Amino acid sequence: MSLGLAIPLFNEEGAVENVLHQTMFVLRQKNIPFFIATVNNGSKDQTGDIIDQIAKHNPEIIPIHFDQNQGYGGGILAGMRSLVPKEPSVIGWAWGDGQVSPEVLPKLYHASKNGAQMAKGKRIKRKDGLNRIVQSTVYNRAMRIMGTQTQDVNGCPKLFRVEAWKELDPLSRDWFLDAEIILQAEKLGWKIHQEPVTMEPRYYNRSKVHLGTALEFVKNILQWKLKN
Repeated sequence: MSLGLAIPLFNEEGAVENVLHQTMFVLRQKNIPFFIATVNNGSKDQTGDIIDQIAKHNPEIIPIHFDQNQGYGGGILAGMRSLVPKEPSVIGWAWGDGQVSPEVLPKLYHASKNGAQMAKGKRIKRKDGLNRIVQSTVYNRAMRIMGTQTQDVNGCPKLFRVEAWKELDPLSRDWFLDAEIILQAEKLGWKIHQEPVTMEPRYYNRSKVHLGTALEFVKNILQWKLKN
């Protein structure tokens, strides 16, 4: 069994090297075979060059480059598509900003191997600032109104048994991807395993989440509710 992991990156030159090396170290230490699709999602800094340098010495790294940002969801889905031909038994994504430790990945991987269609992080401790905490609280309360039972809808990493992932047909190319996945998973009656994680401060760059993200999220919730 193996793991396919997509990591979206947008202007993360300060974080990408540590994120990739730490992730590879954790997976190798636990003897988990892996491929990592690193999605340079329209970065204007040195993110793409750093990815290519790391890939030269680590054949598990699959570099993907976009000249224009494809959106949060678009970047993730591009990475996921590139991993499917590698035939991993578990597939998913993690953030590229270094705010959640990759130490949780082996636990999520083994939960998936043992039958959970989805295994995800659940942020139980937040150090990432009041703005992000307020936005996440609003997101999760809105999802509760939609009828979801899963805590911390946006929590990451998210891993899936590959046959379960193929059941989904996510359409969101923006920040609604996480919510859409949870809504579909609960509708299908999936077993969702959660592991506690800490959300660390963002040391290298500003968060991409802002007021416009919240408005976009509300719009997508309303559209989903109308369609379903």
